[in-house]
Amino acid sequence: MSTVTRESVPGAVRLSRALLIAVAVSHLVVPLVLWANESALRAQIAERYPGFGEAEVARSASVAIESGAVFHGILLVLCVVPVWKLATGRTWTRRLITATQVLSLVFSVFSWTSSPMFHVVIPVVGLVQVVLVALLWVPRPARDFFA
Repeated sequence: MSTVTRESVPGAVRLSRALLIAVAVSHLVVPLVLWANESALRAQIAERYPGFGEAEVARSASVAIESGAVFHGILLVLCVVPVWKLATGRTWTRRLITATQVLSLVFSVFSWTSSPMFHVVIPVVGLVQVVLVALLWVPRPARDFFA
């Protein structure tokens, strides 16, 4: 088995690792922001569903926070674990990262429609994810690294 040194990892792959860490941090922050802004989330739910009573609004907010924590927790793990493996040049890591980032982009549509709380952040993280995937597939040194 060959040893991979920092110098042998293409710059595009190193940059994609840094971007993957940034995306991972976003998946850590989202549930924390939801939890910290539970009252704003409750207000949004009450406004969107005026027929809900106080108990239903509270339950809906709890479900949103818990499901957001689980969902973003899974995506956090799927970002953090491959960070270390990416520098090995193994094809499965590039494929896993590509699949998870594309799925995360698709799922961000749900986040966009669920609450305006993250409307500023979603396009920024989405752009980072597109750049991250492009860095793994487009530059020739990156393609050669994973060949």
